[in-house]
Amino acid sequence: MGVIKYQKKENMAFEILPNGVKRAEMLPGMVEGVHTYKCQVKAGETVELEVFGDITQLIYITSGECYITTRDKAFMVTEPSLFIPNMDLEKNVLHAVTDVEYLQLTCEMLPMDVEWWGKWHISLPRFCPLSQCIQYTEGFRPDGIKAYSILDTHWITRMTMGAIIGKGPNKADPHRHHDLYQWYYGMPGTKFLYKAGDEEIELSEGDFAFIPVDIDHAIEIKENENVNYVWFEIAVPELAYK
Repeated sequence: MGVIKYQKKENMAFEILPNGVKRAEMLPGMVEGVHTYKCQVKAGETVELEVFGDITQLIYITSGECYITTRDKAFMVTEPSLFIPNMDLEKNVLHAVTDVEYLQLTCEMLPMDVEWWGKWHISLPRFCPLSQCIQYTEGFRPDGIKAYSILDTHWITRMTMGAIIGKGPNKADPHRHHDLYQWYYGMPGTKFLYKAGDEEIELSEGDFAFIPVDIDHAIEIKENENVNYVWFEIAVPELAYK
């Protein structure tokens, strides 16, 4: 097996959950305690979202329009948006206006996560559309490729999330992270070359990829093509809270 683990959207096997959500686990077993799912809800359906008391999770709506209701709040989704439930303390209901797809990303809490959680975390539930996320720059990436912070470091234990958006022709230089496991999901309209180590894949809309820690990686966008993906990271436990 190569450095890059990836799954094409046409190879994802869906099942119907008791709450009515159609779900496929993408690239299972990459990191112990971490699960990455793609979920679908049909227009007009109403589903109660899964919640946990000892597992942190991110719900990222990738396409479609819906609204999510909690105990005393309602959030309208008209663009890619992050929703984080208040663990298992509230009921969360998704009302699909159109067909909706979302990522469900979960991480079992280790004792160190529970300790950190008791000291500090962002208030929940949390909702943030992409248009309200912070844009940032990094030296290896040209200005024509935009980067957005969707979930910052330590807001929710070891989980972080962001988005990369740009047009070709363009590319970002190789770089690496010594303390982060990384996953990538292709948003609508994306098609670009993803490179890690000595390997290269074409990542398109709906595809999913993973790389381990400490691997040089880069992207290249060809003429008349676009990059548009969300990345999801989990910090290596022994390095997470240094």
